[in-house]
Amino acid sequence: MKQVKFFILCLSVLLMSILQTLAQNQDARQDAHRPFDRESFIAARNAYITEKVGLTAKETSVFIPLDNELIRKKFEVGRECHRIERELKTKEGKTEEEYNKLLKCREEVKEKRDKLDKEYLEKFKKILTAEQIVKYQSADRAFFDEFVRERKKIEPLVK
Repeated sequence: MKQVKFFILCLSVLLMSILQTLAQNQDARQDAHRPFDRESFIAARNAYITEKVGLTAKETSVFIPLDNELIRKKFEVGRECHRIERELKTKEGKTEEEYNKLLKCREEVKEKRDKLDKEYLEKFKKILTAEQIVKYQSADRAFFDEFVRERKKIEPLVK
């Protein structure tokens, strides 16, 4: 009788742990399908940059809107290229011409973004010191890297 009770207890513990694992996996899948919240991303990024660069309230009030404007413009520049890439990804029978079109688009986007970076660097120099700009650039990369790492924890890699 003790063996039966022990067996039932072990089986119950095992089932509970399996159910808990399945529930956690379900939560992770739901998080992965959650749409990207741009406002939360921008707010978190702005707070991160403000802290890492050590911006004063006055610097923050001038710099952050300008930085957000740069990010928005970079996004707009790449929008058409992203559309082409999505269409190509789902299309059957892709042609070399279509791949060349995407490559050309990516090259143009890179050039336009580089031009925007140069233009806004001059604007940033009027607000921040060179040291702060270097810290900003490092913080921007670090925030994005951290964001990507967190998303990869939630989203399964699709091949």
